[in-house]
Amino acid sequence: MRYLLGLFLLVVAFSCRREVVLPDAKPAIFQEKFSQIQPQFMQVDFEISYDTIQKWLSFKPGKTIFQSSNNASFIGFPLQVTLLNSIKIQGNNANGLKFQMPIGFIAEPSLAGFSAGKVNGQMDVSVQAELQSTSANSLSIKQLQYSYSWKEKPSLKVAGFGVNVTSVIDRLLASKQDQFIHQITSQVNQSIHASSLEKMLNNSIRSMPINDFMIHPKVNQIALAQLDLGTSVLTGTAYVNSSLEFSQPMENRNTLSNSVKLISQVPSLTNSSLPFSVDLNWEYLRQMVESQWRKASNQPSLSLSIDRTNKDFVQCEIKGYKGKASTFHFNFIPVLVEDKKVSIRLVSKDLQGLGFPSSLFKKSIIRRLERNLASFSVDPTSFLDMSIWREKGIHVESMDLNLETLQWNQDALHLSGKMLGKWFIKK
Repeated sequence: MRYLLGLFLLVVAFSCRREVVLPDAKPAIFQEKFSQIQPQFMQVDFEISYDTIQKWLSFKPGKTIFQSSNNASFIGFPLQVTLLNSIKIQGNNANGLKFQMPIGFIAEPSLAGFSAGKVNGQMDVSVQAELQSTSANSLSIKQLQYSYSWKEKPSLKVAGFGVNVTSVIDRLLASKQDQFIHQITSQVNQSIHASSLEKMLNNSIRSMPINDFMIHPKVNQIALAQLDLGTSVLTGTAYVNSSLEFSQPMENRNTLSNSVKLISQVPSLTNSSLPFSVDLNWEYLRQMVESQWRKASNQPSLSLSIDRTNKDFVQCEIKGYKGKASTFHFNFIPVLVEDKKVSIRLVSKDLQGLGFPSSLFKKSIIRRLERNLASFSVDPTSFLDMSIWREKGIHVESMDLNLETLQWNQDALHLSGKMLGKWFIKK
């Protein structure tokens, strides 16, 4: 996109034709406040590893996954359970999930109201359950079962000596099995409740840099059409109501807050497209084009200025292109051509201060540059670098970019349109 606007103004500045007629050209409109793009639903296929889901849910070694701080719980004494390592999650290609969790615990039982000391132990816990997924906002598990094996048998210090209390803990776990199953089921369902998943998505959908721009995804709603529990990944299809806003880092706008809602109704689509908008700051464009002009003309003192106060066209002035005294004034209007291309329409021009012998060839130079302007058109899809998108796990097949609206004001040039293609997210 940066090369698009750079070439766009570069060709204009070399032109001296009164007006260039472009077929089916749609001129940009001056707009004090740019039109807001409206989000649309698009189909997104996805493949998300269970390791990525763990990261999103912050299941890291050392995380406390259960804590009872008083005697009022079903355990009957204070207990803290923490993860010793990452959880291993495995699907069975149906609706079954298996979790393998290495955990450590510290218990503080009491006898006759007096503390019996701290009991420490480590175990490998295996949990199996069935996932119910009628929609994205109603996920839950049922028929949970668990088993365990000791990594480090629990012991209690008595008079400075360790006393093995494995059999006591085993009997306690057996007697409290139903309560543990209820507690684990409740915690897992809380983690995959719609409000928890919405919070996770809001935290994981972030702005990202692409060349000279920041991309700000705006996601409003997500409907789950299909979900499959693979051996190591979740796969499926979702319908996402969203839009994209491109801005420049110099605008100091690094984040865009989202308020994602999971919905149950799957929309019916006639086409799948992603609305987008791009705001290009005039000062950014001025600096970029001025730098390119200096290199192209070998005139390090060349300067370019842009005046956006006129609401009918953009005014430009270049000093020092053909000698220090030369000044090129030109006015132009940006235009859209055939929905996919950007060009310009020159409104007026004035070239003054040419020295000898440049002044002798003024008409010839003008004709040559006007021919270049008449044939000028750029397809912005050729400048869209998708390699960074793929690095972020976003893949688009058969990408097509349609520009629909072109506006401008004193601050920026505003482009909006739709990105078409088959979207696939792999995390």
